[in-house]
Amino acid sequence: MVAAACWAWLPGTAVDEKAFDLVVRGFANPPFFVSGSGKQADPWKLRTFEPTAKTDARHAPVVVSLDDDLEGFFQSSPPSPVDLAVIFSNLQRLGVKNASSSAVLAWSDPDPIGLVALDKVISRFESFVMAAPLSRGAVPEAMPEAFRNASLPLSAVKGSTSELPLVNRIPVPGVILGRANTLAGFQSLESEKSTGFAPLLARWDDRVVFSFPLLAVIRHLNLPLDGMEIRLGEYLKLGPQGPTVPMDAFGRLGVPLKSLPALQVIRAEALIDAEEGVISPSARGPLVLRDDRSAADPSTRGFSRQVAAMIAAISSDAGLSSPRAFSRLPTRWEIFLLLLTAMIPLAAGRVSPFARHIVFMIVAGGIITAQLLAAGSAAIWLPGLPCMAALLTCWIAGARQEKITATPLPSIAPEESPSIPIEEIPAPVSLPLPELATIHAVETPAEPEAAKKRAARKTAAKKTATPKPAAKKTAAPKKESTRKKTPKEPAPEKEPATKKKRKS
Repeated sequence: MVAAACWAWLPGTAVDEKAFDLVVRGFANPPFFVSGSGKQADPWKLRTFEPTAKTDARHAPVVVSLDDDLEGFFQSSPPSPVDLAVIFSNLQRLGVKNASSSAVLAWSDPDPIGLVALDKVISRFESFVMAAPLSRGAVPEAMPEAFRNASLPLSAVKGSTSELPLVNRIPVPGVILGRANTLAGFQSLESEKSTGFAPLLARWDDRVVFSFPLLAVIRHLNLPLDGMEIRLGEYLKLGPQGPTVPMDAFGRLGVPLKSLPALQVIRAEALIDAEEGVISPSARGPLVLRDDRSAADPSTRGFSRQVAAMIAAISSDAGLSSPRAFSRLPTRWEIFLLLLTAMIPLAAGRVSPFARHIVFMIVAGGIITAQLLAAGSAAIWLPGLPCMAALLTCWIAGARQEKITATPLPSIAPEESPSIPIEEIPAPVSLPLPELATIHAVETPAEPEAAKKRAARKTAAKKTATPKPAAKKTAAPKKESTRKKTPKEPAPEKEPATKKKRKS
């Protein structure tokens, strides 16, 4: 019954997941990324870090390219706020609800009417991700609202944040960052040297800000920002079911970026008269406006070359192996294993207790070994926990029966008269004859009360630690004469001498 209850209840629970984690540690290196419920229809699935894993090109973004506009479609070069308002308006006409712009929207002397038009168009998107470079200066600036909307407190990061890059301002003046529906991420970090590992996090005061590609993936997948799991030096997980990427202690992507083209590149001027369906229906990544002008800033041109590869690496779990499913045996075979595990201890119930304990240890070792071998070599998850529960139940029942058999019944012995040590026997007491006669007259076997008093005196004499001192011998009282003493008569007076002479 215990094995059947565990077999029906344990799969998918935290206990079963913890057991799966312990078994996996026998043949794989952490960290582990486990999914599934451990049941027949949805078995456990395992993913581990694999440096040789390739980036899935299907997750690359669709790019709207801002090129040099040699044909003169736009009013000015670079495009003015009005030109960008026209581009974004056509994207909305084509059904795009979430857009991103890796191009820095900043002008030295913009047209106020064009800025108002651009602001209205951006506000009609469900969400819009913008980009801006960040740096560290002697005079810090207040964090803009769009960056604050896309930031988290330092307490959300697990690990030491002292190694994160420090920023406190936007080096480009007059950057347009939109309204409440916009999120802003950094395009580049001017205080950090360019390496083959793209930065993902930076620290601004007491908050953590994120890179533009990371925010673009989060908004495209419609994931909550506070649902991220950030472990510096280990990984960054975008949500319970979201993508996971390795990350070093400096907040950089843990795998080097490889050159990867965008899934589709559309020229910005082609959107003016484009028809529906121009955007590839097989696109899995976000839509990004990219600055490809030859006169753009060098940091902007470098970022434009790698933005597609960064988005694809984050979206496709770059650096992680493919999910490996650990299937379970058919139901009839799992029930057979449970019955076999329960019958072996029952068959050993007639042997000695020591031999029975040896059998239990051998069976437990066999269950653990079979679980490790089946998971490591064949990717099969055996019902090890229910089997161990059945074995433990049999062992407890056998131990209780052994204890009951070994406990003797209490024996009823006849009451023995108390023995008094010789040292505690009091010295004899000599009593006068009349008192002895009185004692002998009282201690007659015919009176039960006298016997009880005698037993009480014996018990009291036994409890005393020191013997009573011997009583002093008393002299027998003198017998009084029956004759009454008569008072002495007064002596007769002497006769005068004359009378004596006369008598003679």
